[in-house]
Amino acid sequence: MKAKVAFVVGAGLGYLAGTASGRAQYERMRSWALDVWNDPRVQEYVQEAQVQAMQVAREQGAALRAKAGDAAKSAFGE
Repeated sequence: MKAKVAFVVGAGLGYLAGTASGRAQYERMRSWALDVWNDPRVQEYVQEAQVQAMQVAREQGAALRAKAGDAAKSAFGE
């Protein structure tokens, strides 16, 4: 099954990269993706996700640092 999926993905990428109509389709998809990414509503969600990630990092950073130190000590036999 993985081989079939890989073949279909490879054939699709070959079409997009290797034919004029494929390149045109790629440019349309790229343009659409950039339009979506630059949409203010999408950027608002991106900023919210960044704020949440920073909050989690602040809250969990010390605990993760301690666990990483403990894991390193046990891995190296200290």
